[in-house]
Formats: sequence, structure tokens, C-alpha cells
Amino acid sequence: MASAAYFSKEVKPGVSVRDHLTELIHKLLLSKDADALEKLESLSLELKKTKVGAPEKAMAHPKAMPANAVMTQPSFGGAVMVPSAPWHKDSKKLFDLEPESVPTSYLAELPSQMPMFEFAGVGLSKEETYTIYLRMLQLQKEHKLLAVRFFGKILGTQRDYLVIEARAPAELHKKPAVPEKPDKSYVPPEAPGTGLNTFCYFVAHSAARGWSQLEDVTPEAVVAARGIRKYFTGDLEAPVYCYPAFPGKEASYLRAQIARIAAATVVFPSGKFGFNEEVETTPKPIIDNPDYAVPDDLTAAESWVHAYGKVLKIGRTTNPPKPEPVEGEEEAPEGEEETPALENIGADATVMTFSEDGEYNGGNPALGAWTIKEYNTAYPAYKVAVAKSNLWPGAYAAIAKSGDKHASIYLGYGHKNDGKPFTPKASPPVLPESKEVEEAEEAALAAENALLKQIDEAKNVASNSAGDAPEE
Repeated sequence: MASAAYFSKEVKPGVSVRDHLTELIHKLLLSKDADALEKLESLSLELKKTKVGAPEKAMAHPKAMPANAVMTQPSFGGAVMVPSAPWHKDSKKLFDLEPESVPTSYLAELPSQMPMFEFAGVGLSKEETYTIYLRMLQLQKEHKLLAVRFFGKILGTQRDYLVIEARAPAELHKKPAVPEKPDKSYVPPEAPGTGLNTFCYFVAHSAARGWSQLEDVTPEAVVAARGIRKYFTGDLEAPVYCYPAFPGKEASYLRAQIARIAAATVVFPSGKFGFNEEVETTPKPIIDNPDYAVPDDLTAAESWVHAYGKVLKIGRTTNPPKPEPVEGEEEAPEGEEETPALENIGADATVMTFSEDGEYNGGNPALGAWTIKEYNTAYPAYKVAVAKSNLWPGAYAAIAKSGDKHASIYLGYGHKNDGKPFTPKASPPVLPESKEVEEAEEAALAAENALLKQIDEAKNVASNSAGDAPEE
């Protein structure tokens, strides 16, 4: 009774807690809403507005987020965190595009590519997709890029990397430093526009700001990246602590992993592109095939081909030119056999998996490098095939039966799946303890006197020689 009397007290003229709860329960009973619990707070606020008025806290002006904020953070019943003015300013620039700056290449049509991946349950939000697309258009305009493609998102422990791939003139590539006096084991990087440096890459944490161009990759970085496994932090200047030591900071490690992922997972529909046989250079440039038709069986591995050649053990897709032999020296050994671009994905290495009892894949056949599945099969003319990489989790490729659309994307941590736990290289053996110092035997008195006599005689001879020297 005491509690009923307490809640019946009017907090404002004609309004009490008991009356408010009674009316709230009455409205919930009338609505018979299945989501009554979820809407309880919002309905309570509506009733307060009609009788008491909106709470002062709820009516307060939204607070601004810090200058580096990029996401809204609603707080129910209180102030709403909104993007700050600097973020609005940077985002607005994405919409300041002239019509002639929009490229016609299919590589830039990100909003039309992402729905293909949605069938497989992967992709980005529509808002993020569109802001990235606008940034791609701006980068194409600012740097006069020949083609632009969204490579994907590489996840980090602190921040993620958005990665944009672009074809640019050779002078726009950021070339890595070359040692002044390279040793015999030095392998030069591939020239801009060729091999693993066919494209240049731009990375940022947000589509609205802070885009940085990465240097071209070096064979040394690719080889070193194969022997380690590190999560990215999101800081390009962060050191890479590992063994064996990595030759560079996180920016170099990121570029090396991008090169490995691109070579293994960027795929095209078979027959979409071909080599330009009219050119005598090697490797021959890849051009569009005007007679291309979408393959009938999109689930077959023969319907997909790689955009790059295989990465060799030396960290390149091609062997460096042989140095001219010098007289008296042995001729350089033959390089590794090269695998050209546009090779079928059916030849990719399988994923080696082991069961708990040590048997290879539990006695079952090895898992293939790719898993391909068709979607929207109820409408054969509009079906979509999505290929998932089992070697690089997070890599996907898609082909649409209609519209001549295809795309590749990577959304993951940048680690390869070898089918077994990663085993780091063992450190070198610890140096053994030094040998104990052996003390010399004590000399006899006669031997000691003889030694001192020899020293005195040597000193006398030296002093006499100095005194007999002629004066200048």
C-alpha cells in the first residue's frame, strides 16, 4: 500500500508514475505487438512527450564527435553522437566530381559488382561501397590512372586497410630503394607495370581520407613474407617483429601480402582476355577478347583463369635477365620454370590437411584450392557463380551469366591457409659456453731470471742504437 501511494504522487500536475505505467500497459495490450519489449522504451517516451514533454537530455543538441570520428553512435534517450565538421568536409569532397571524370572501365563499377558477392554472404555495406566507389573515381581523376579496382579490405588488430588497385603510368609508381652495391644474391624487383608490380596500390583506414600509395614490391619482401605470419596493426610505420627478420616496416609487409594474394586469387572468366600476339615483347600484354562468351558451366575450374603468373621461389613472376658471363667464372644457373598468366585454376595446389591421427586429410582426398557454387539457379539466364579460395580465406571471385560482369575481392586477415598450423622457422642454435681459461704453469726461478735478462739486454741494444743515430 505504501508503494502504491508513493507512485500515485503527482510528479507534475495530472501526471504520476502509476498513471504513466497504467497507460503504457494499456497501449501495449491494445497493440498486441510481438515486439512489445523492444518498443517499450520508445512508447514510454511518446507518452511522456504528450503529457510531460520531451526530456531535457533527449532534447539537447547532439554532441560532436572528435575530429577523427567517422561513425555515428546513437545513444537512446540521450544525446546522439554525430560526425564532426572535418569528417563532413572530407566526405563532401567525394561528391564533387565532374561528369567527364567518371571512367567507363568496368573495373570502377563497384556498386554493380558487390551484389554478386551478396549471394555468397560476403561484401560491404551499401554505404561503404558507395563511398569507396567515389574515392576510386577521385583517385582516377587526381592521378590520371588508367584503370581502378577495389582490391578489398585487409583486417588489422587496431585498424583495417581499405585497398584500391590501379593501373598507372610507370612514372607514377613508387619505386623501392635499390642497394648501392648489391651482392650476388640480390634479385631486382620487377619493372613498374610488369609482374607483381603491374598495378600500384593505395590504402587507407577510411574512404573519406588518408589515402597512401604503397611502394612497388621487392622479391626480398615477398620471400620474407612467406616465412612469417603476422597480424596487421593498421599502422604503416609499425615495425614487423619476427624471426626471420622482415626487411621493412608494415607497409612493405602489407604490399608483399597484397602481391601474393593478387597472384593467387585474382581470376577472370576463361576466354575473356587473351595475349596480344602482334607484340613481340615478352611477356605479351593481355587484351580483351571481342569474341568472348560467358562459359556454360561456371562451376567448372576450366571456366576460370588467373590474372597473374605464378610467383616463383625468388619472389618474382619472371626470372631476372641473366648477367653476361665473365671470363673465368661459371655461367649463372638456369632460372625456375615460369608459369604465364591466364592459366587455369584447376592446376592450383590443393590444401594439405591432416587429421588428428596424422593421416593425410583423414584418408579423404585433399581439399581443392577453390570451391565454386552457383546462385540464383532458378533463373539460369541470371545465375551467378562465386568461387571461394581455400588457400587464401577471404578471397572470392564472381561471374554473372548475364551482363558480362565479373569481379574479385579480398576480405580477410592476409594469411594463407596451408592446411596445417603455422610453424615458424627455428632460431639458430645457442652458442656453446666458452672453454675454461687454463692457467699457465708457474715458471722456475732460473727461467724467470733468464727471461728478465733477455729483456734488459734488448733494452740496452735499443738505447745504444738510438744514441748512435746521426743528428739531422
